[in-house]
Amino acid sequence: MFHKALWMRNQKLGSPAVWAIYISLFLFLPYSFFGKAQSMLAEKRNPYPDSPENYYLNFHFIGADIVLFLFLIVGLAALLIGSERTTHATDLTFSLPFKRKDIFLSKWMFGVVHIISGLLLNLLLCMLIVKFTILSEVVNSTFILEFMTIVIPFSIAIFSFSLFIGTIAGSLVSQLLLSGIFLFFPIGFLMLIINFLEFHGVSLYNVNNLESTQAFKDIITSLTLPMSIIDFRYFVDVSAGNEMNSVNRIPFVMLFIPLIYTVISVFIGTYLFSRTKNENNGRLLVFERGRGFFTFGVILCFALTFGMLGGGIFGGYNSPSLIGYYLSATIGGVLAFLMLKKLIHIRMQFGK
Repeated sequence: MFHKALWMRNQKLGSPAVWAIYISLFLFLPYSFFGKAQSMLAEKRNPYPDSPENYYLNFHFIGADIVLFLFLIVGLAALLIGSERTTHATDLTFSLPFKRKDIFLSKWMFGVVHIISGLLLNLLLCMLIVKFTILSEVVNSTFILEFMTIVIPFSIAIFSFSLFIGTIAGSLVSQLLLSGIFLFFPIGFLMLIINFLEFHGVSLYNVNNLESTQAFKDIITSLTLPMSIIDFRYFVDVSAGNEMNSVNRIPFVMLFIPLIYTVISVFIGTYLFSRTKNENNGRLLVFERGRGFFTFGVILCFALTFGMLGGGIFGGYNSPSLIGYYLSATIGGVLAFLMLKKLIHIRMQFGK
């Protein structure tokens, strides 16, 4: 797992994503904090006339920042496994004098080391910027530690899960697509089920039991790995007359979920990687045995999604159309079946 040859091999495969992770985190975190400190200092020295000084910080990892960050983590996993399947490089990798288990674990360790070091380095720089700039008059740097305890385990879990997806996906493209879909699957599938039940007059929202509803929401949010990073928000405003300080994050007990994700993903990923079939490289899926279950799941999700969209179009706000729902669901299911019938046998490969 720690052999130099495997590390150099992984460095060659994943270096574009690794460098992109370090650079993007530097721009999103320390560079952004320093820019905020400079603008706050400039306003303090030259305040706007008839306007109070604005001492506030609104920190949250959303928009283009989180999209790029997630893409780079998933992309690193895809470069380490999916790119080899697409270019036939698995033949070279598996010819090395190492067990397949050690090859997979070396890929996992390589990604985890760079994810942790990238986040730690840039978050520690943020703490230094807060301590030695005007930001120290506004915020307490402990919120960075809170963000660190959430973003690091969830980022490792996202990478581990994406690496596991690479053991069943047959190409770089399919690994990227399947990783993105399944990372948001818990909250997405829950929304589809809730919509299906509401179209049939059943509501899961209970105003008399808000605590249970919130606890269920926290669990689903944590199961949807990216959401815990997206939902973290720290806001502080110490401007005259606007004192406010709030932190929005999941309960720390939910940190067991990324740990469970990581352990299961690494365990199953190691098992599947040791039994992978090179003859299916380039296709949507590597293993033929799971294609029936995968096809059923895709058809079901397409049907529920088309039903949700079609039922809303053909029905009113308070009068959903069941006919429109099932008609649209049927169309979605048929389209998914026809699409998969073509895609599942397409081979995307280069270099041979």
